[in-house]
Amino acid sequence: MARSSKTKGRGTDGRRTGWRRGRRWLLALLVVIAVLLAAFGLLAFYLVFSSVPLPDDIDARSSLVFDVDGAEVGTLASELTRDDVPLDSLPDHVPAAVLAAEDRGFYEHRGISFTGIARALFTNVRAGSVQQGGSTITQQYIKNAALSPELTYRRKVEEAALAIKLEQTYSKDEILGFYLNTIYWGRGTYGIEASSQAFFEIPAAELDVNQAATLAGIIASPENFDPLENPERADQRRRYVLEGMVDTGALTRAEADVLLADGLPEVSERRGINLGPNAYYLDAVRRELSAREEFAQGELFRGLRIHTELDQSMQAAAQRTLTAAVVDGPTDTGAIVSIDPATGGVRALAGGPDIGAQPFNTAVRSVRQVGSTFKAFTLQAFIEAGRSPETRFTAPAELEVEDSERPISNYGGSSFGEQTVRQATASSTNTVYVQMQEEVGREVVIDAARRAGLPRDRDDEVFPTERGEGQTMRPFAGLTLGQDEFSPLELTSAFGTYAAEGFHVQPRLIVRVEDSQGRAIYTPEPIEEQALEVQVSRAVTDVLVDAVVAGSGRAAALDDRPVAGKTGTTNEGRDVWFAGYVPQLSTAVWLGNLDNSPIEGDGVAGGALAAPVWRTYMEQATADLEVQGFTAPSLDLEGGEPDEASCPEGYEFADPPSAADEDGFFPDILIDLTDDEGRPCVEIKPELEPCPPGYAFGPLPEGPDEFGRVPDVLDEPVDFQGRRCVEILEDPEPEPEPEPDDGTDPDPDS
Repeated sequence: MARSSKTKGRGTDGRRTGWRRGRRWLLALLVVIAVLLAAFGLLAFYLVFSSVPLPDDIDARSSLVFDVDGAEVGTLASELTRDDVPLDSLPDHVPAAVLAAEDRGFYEHRGISFTGIARALFTNVRAGSVQQGGSTITQQYIKNAALSPELTYRRKVEEAALAIKLEQTYSKDEILGFYLNTIYWGRGTYGIEASSQAFFEIPAAELDVNQAATLAGIIASPENFDPLENPERADQRRRYVLEGMVDTGALTRAEADVLLADGLPEVSERRGINLGPNAYYLDAVRRELSAREEFAQGELFRGLRIHTELDQSMQAAAQRTLTAAVVDGPTDTGAIVSIDPATGGVRALAGGPDIGAQPFNTAVRSVRQVGSTFKAFTLQAFIEAGRSPETRFTAPAELEVEDSERPISNYGGSSFGEQTVRQATASSTNTVYVQMQEEVGREVVIDAARRAGLPRDRDDEVFPTERGEGQTMRPFAGLTLGQDEFSPLELTSAFGTYAAEGFHVQPRLIVRVEDSQGRAIYTPEPIEEQALEVQVSRAVTDVLVDAVVAGSGRAAALDDRPVAGKTGTTNEGRDVWFAGYVPQLSTAVWLGNLDNSPIEGDGVAGGALAAPVWRTYMEQATADLEVQGFTAPSLDLEGGEPDEASCPEGYEFADPPSAADEDGFFPDILIDLTDDEGRPCVEIKPELEPCPPGYAFGPLPEGPDEFGRVPDVLDEPVDFQGRRCVEILEDPEPEPEPEPDDGTDPDPDS
C-alpha cells in the first residue's frame, strides 16, 4: 500500500507540473499574439498615413561636436559630396556585388523578408532587446532615408510598412538605384559615386569586379570594414561577396577563384579629416559612436549635436606637447591621454603628432607592451594579500624562474643586494617584483589588474583596438614586467582607479547625443564600481609617490603638487611609458614607432623619455586645478616596518663627484636610491691592482721605438681609464767613443 501511495503522489505532481508548464506556454502564446496584433495595427497605420521618402529627401549635414563646457570644438562631416548616378550607367557587376552582399533575394521579395524577420526576432527575444534587423535592401533604404537612429520595435514596424509601400510604388530597379545612391559607405560618404571616389579615386562606372566586391562588403559595417584600417576583416567581407556572386550566377567559379587570389585592391588614404588640436579626439568620438548600431550607417552625418568630455585647454596642451616630443625626439609617434578619475571623462586625447600625416589614432587603437607600469597592479595584489611595502626581498641581477626560458634580469644588469618593495618600486627592480608575483600568484595579479580597469579580453574593450582574439593577460613569468599589450587610454583609466582611491569609472568620450532639434537620442549611463578597498588604493599611491620623488620617475615630478606614477620600458626599447596621476587627473604618455621597431639612441627608458614629456604636459594641464595631496594609508600589514634606505654592496650614500679623480676613476651612481638628504648611492672606489715590476699603466705602443724595440703589453690588470700594463724599456747605454789618433806609437817597447 505504501508503494501505491508513492506512485499516486508522483502522478499528481506530474499532472501539476504539466499544468504549470502548459500555463506558461499559453501565456507566452498570448503575449506573442498580442505583439503580432499590435505590430499589424502599426503596420496598417503606417501604410495609410506615412509617405515614402525619395533620394532628394535625404539630407546629409555635418554634425556638431561640443566640449565639456558646451563650446563648439569641431564637426563630423562627409569627405565627399553625394553625386547620384543612373543605375544603367554602372557595370552589371556593381549592383550584382551589392545584392550578393546585402540581399540575394531582392528581386523575389515584396520589400520585407519574412525568413529574415523571423531569424532577427528569435535573436532579439533571446537578447531582450533589438539586436538584429533582418532588413532587406528596401528596408535599409527606408531606414537610412527617413528614420531616426533609435533601435525600437516601433521603428522596425514603420520600416517594414514603408518598405512595402515603396515596393508598391516603384520598380525593383528604381529602388536599387535609390539604394545605391543613398546608402552610407563609410568615410562620411553616401552613394556609390562618392564612395568610389573616396576609396579608389575613380568614377563608379570604372569600378572593376574586385573593387565592387570590396565596396559591397563595406556596407554592413562601414567603420569596421574599411580596407585601410581593417584589411583582414575587409578581405573576409570581399571574399564573402565574391562567393555570393558565384551563388547568384553573377560570376563563374573560375572567375571568382582568380579574384579571390588577387587579394584586396589598393585603396586611397582618407581625405577631409578634421585638422587642428582636437583632431584625434574627434576621430575617437567618431569611432566610439560608429561602433554602435544606431550610428553605424551614416547617422553621424545627419546634423547631430554631440556633447563630449573634452577640455579644450588640456587637449591643446596634449597635442602641442606630443607633437614637440615626436619632432624633437627619437620616436615617430606617441600618445597622451588624460582622464578625470572621478567621472571617467576623457579630458584630452592625442594619438599622434599630426593627424594629416598620421591618421592612425594610437591613443585608442594601438595596443603595446606596457613594461614596468604593470608593476602597479602586482603591488596592488601584494598589498591586498596583506603584505607590506616594507617587506624585504633579495634583489639579484638575475633570477631563475621555473617556467621561464631565460633568467629574469634587471634593467642594465644591476644588482641591488636586498631591497624593500618600496625601494624596488623606486628602482623598478624586476627580480624583486617577480618574487612578489610568484608569492601572491599570477592569476591574483591578473584579477587585480582587471579590477583596476584593464580589459581581460577583447569583449571587455571600451573602445575598439587592433588587438586580436584571446586573453589580454597571460599567466607567464613576465606578467609583472609588462609583457602584455594595452592602449594608452586603457592604462590611463586603470591608473585613474588609484587616483580615485579604488573607485573605477569606465572611461567615456560622449556625454550625450542630440538630434538636430536638440532632443537627446543617446545618453550613456556611467559604469562605475568600488573596484578595490580605499586603504589598499592609498597604499599603492603612497609607494608610487616615492617612485616619483626618489625613483625612476623623478623626471615627472611637478614643483607645486605631489605626483604618483610608474615608468615603463619594453624589451629592445620599443616602447617607453609614464603613467601617473594627481588626485584630479590621470595621464599616460606613450612613445614609440608605428612599425614597432626599437627606438634608436642611448638611454632609451621611460624615465628618460616619457616622464619629461608627462611633466611638460601636466604642468599646463594642472595649472587651473587646485593643489591637493594624497591621503596616507592606514593598514595593518605584514612584512616589516619602514627602515632607512640602504645601498647595495660596494656602494655608499655620498655626494657624487663632478669629474674623475687623479687616477681617472669616476664612480657608478645609482640615482634611484637616495638617503634622507637626497644623496644617491655612489660606487666605492675599489683597490687598483698594480702592474708587476718593470711595467706601468700607459697607452698602447703605436709601433717600434727609435731603437726598433716593441714593448710587451699585458692583458691584465687595467686601470680605471682602461689602460693596460706596458713594459718599461730603458734607454740603451751609449757606446764608448774611440780615443783620438795623434800619430805616436802607443807601445814604447815596440
